[in-house]
Amino acid sequence: MGETTAVRHTKKFYLAHGAVGESALAATLWIWAVSDGATREDQFGPEIPGASWGALLVAAIVVAAVAGGLIVLTRPVPRVMRWAVALTAAISAGTVSPIAMLLLIRPSLPALLVAAGVLGMGVSAVGAVRAPTLREPASGARQAA
Repeated sequence: MGETTAVRHTKKFYLAHGAVGESALAATLWIWAVSDGATREDQFGPEIPGASWGALLVAAIVVAAVAGGLIVLTRPVPRVMRWAVALTAAISAGTVSPIAMLLLIRPSLPALLVAAGVLGMGVSAVGAVRAPTLREPASGARQAA
């Protein structure tokens, strides 16, 4: 009684969320690339002035990949760099989130995919910051002993 039972996530947990986010964002980019102008407007909503959704999705994919790379590298990367990538991931996720907000108005496949991508980016960005403290759990044989 009174013991803390906080869940401790491993690198695999954060990498899995990052992979799902990457896949969802890549699928959204593919939908954006193959659709024509009228379909894009209907499925993605109005674009942000000065930037296209395609360029913003590519940037989000790159940022999410860098966060995943930091999770894999763990120790040799400085803390400032980890936080910079996490903040950049948060900004990038916030930039493409208006597409996900369309789920509230008129649901579409790109909106659902971007929502999954934003969630994956958020979780993997946390993992990039936490990576030096993450440890894989010991095998069942070690835990039993």
